[in-house]
Amino acid sequence: MFDVLLLNADYRPVRVLDWQRAVCMLLDNKVIRVADYNGRHIRSANLTLPWPAVITLRRYAKQLGRLRFNRTQLLARDGHTCQYCGYAPCNAKGEPARTNLTMDHVVPRALSVGGRVTLPWNGRKVPVSSWENLTTACRSCNQRKGARLPEQARMALRTLPRRPSNYEGVQLMFSLRSVPEEWKDFIPVAA
Repeated sequence: MFDVLLLNADYRPVRVLDWQRAVCMLLDNKVIRVADYNGRHIRSANLTLPWPAVITLRRYAKQLGRLRFNRTQLLARDGHTCQYCGYAPCNAKGEPARTNLTMDHVVPRALSVGGRVTLPWNGRKVPVSSWENLTTACRSCNQRKGARLPEQARMALRTLPRRPSNYEGVQLMFSLRSVPEEWKDFIPVAA
C-alpha cells in the first residue's frame, strides 16, 4: 500500500515503515509529519488524518539497527556486477538480471574453522557467510574460482567486500524500489 519514509532528527533517511507503524508513532508523539500523500486520508471512527508520506523522529537516534544481509542487498551493494570480470547482465527492459549472478565466498567455505574464516586482506575473523566474505560473481567466474582464494585462481577482486554503513544501506534500499514522488526531496542522491 502506501509506505512511509522515516527520517532521523537530522532529516537523514532511516528506513521505510508500514503506514500502521507510522500512525502509531504519530499518535504516540514520537515523530513529526513532514509530508503527506496528496488527497489521501486515514480514517477511524473518531479521527481523520492526512496519510503520512514522510515522518521524522523528534529526537536524534544514534544507531537504528544494522543492515540485514541477504542476496538482494548483496547484489545491490556490488551494483549487480561481477566483482571479478565486471560483467553486468541486463534483461530486455535494461534492468539488472539478478538470476545470472551468484554469491561467491571470497574465502571458501572449505577453509572455514568453526563457521569462521580469516580474511587475507586484513586478518579479521568473520562468519563464512557475511558482508565481508561474500561478493557478487557471474557463473563462469564463480566456477573458475571454485574452492580457492582469488589469488590461487589468478583472479583479482575489483572491490573488497565490506559491510555497508547504515546510510549506504538506505541508498541500497532506494535502489531496489520505486520511490514515491513525496519522498524524492528526502532521499540520498547516488554518487
